[in-house]
Amino acid sequence: MESVKSTEGRKGKRIVLGRKESSAERPITTPFQMSIAEAFKLFVSVKEAENVKPRTKAEYHVQFGYFQDWLNANYTDLLHAQDISPTIIRSYINYLAYEKVRYEGIDHRVNNDVRGLSPYSVNIRIRFLKAWFNVLVKEQTLIKNPVSGIKLMKVEMDTKQSLSEEEVRLLLQQPNQKSFAQFRDFVMIMLFVDSGMRVQEVCSLDIEDIDFVSRCINLPAVKNKNRKNRIIPLSNEMSRLLQELCTDTQRHFDTNVVFVSNFGERLTTDGIRTNLSKYVKRAGITRSVAPHSFRRFYAKHSALNGIDIFSLQRILGHADITTTRRYIQLNKDDLISQHNHFSPLVNVLQNQRYRNNSSLHNVRVKQ
Repeated sequence: MESVKSTEGRKGKRIVLGRKESSAERPITTPFQMSIAEAFKLFVSVKEAENVKPRTKAEYHVQFGYFQDWLNANYTDLLHAQDISPTIIRSYINYLAYEKVRYEGIDHRVNNDVRGLSPYSVNIRIRFLKAWFNVLVKEQTLIKNPVSGIKLMKVEMDTKQSLSEEEVRLLLQQPNQKSFAQFRDFVMIMLFVDSGMRVQEVCSLDIEDIDFVSRCINLPAVKNKNRKNRIIPLSNEMSRLLQELCTDTQRHFDTNVVFVSNFGERLTTDGIRTNLSKYVKRAGITRSVAPHSFRRFYAKHSALNGIDIFSLQRILGHADITTTRRYIQLNKDDLISQHNHFSPLVNVLQNQRYRNNSSLHNVRVKQ
């Protein structure tokens, strides 16, 4: 006979069928309320550990300042990061898009009481908020992310036209090359035109970054926006001018910096913009011209001259080729010129004329 185990001893006892949720499954609870300033400090600390660039870190502080000023003016009783809701975020976005006075508080910019930032500018601020609150959620400072359902504003296709060749020629005629500072500016404008470099990259340029033998700039990752090494080819004339400027600079100053002030200090981006504005005014150009305008000029005219878009992407240092495409804005005259040059019909007719002329020539020879 099989032995039967007695169950009498189990009667009346609780039967355990399930188990409590694991710690990983429990909802995140915030142990304490964190002030907005402390939450931002935590965000910066995390980003520093990720080794973000100093320029990126500085931009975080600028964007946080904008948001905090708005909160202080509109939500004086809001003290903790946990109290920021999607409704508050949307109110901030609406303020930026429709109420904010454009260029307010920025020196040397005329605002004419124009209200509302461009969708592009608003999206910069939304991206900052997303980056900030994503970190707070990952660090378990917040249970819910107030910007998780916030979308970027729709941005129309960029239709900014680049500088014309005539405008570039006019600008190059303005600096007096007998002056050290103005010769430096002449070489700088030439470099913008010949390389499509960003203004921050030009500021950071050192002599050891230039290979005068191979005629190229080897831009190290630390000086490049997307943290990748980049090779920027130079024309013969550009290489010669850079060599001449570096020789002049080292004659006066003990430095390896390519573009320096009259005092031997590295030029700043603001200094470059100020000097460029002076030449724009002298040239009688009425529209706004920034260092980035030359980057657009380089992209467009390189494309018109036949460079393939993948090489252009690498020279410009774009992570995404769609960014490179946006830089190439062709106007009506550009399209007509390109069509006339590459028209399949024109090529067919030219080849037909060649064959007809060749056949006629053969007939004449036989006669």
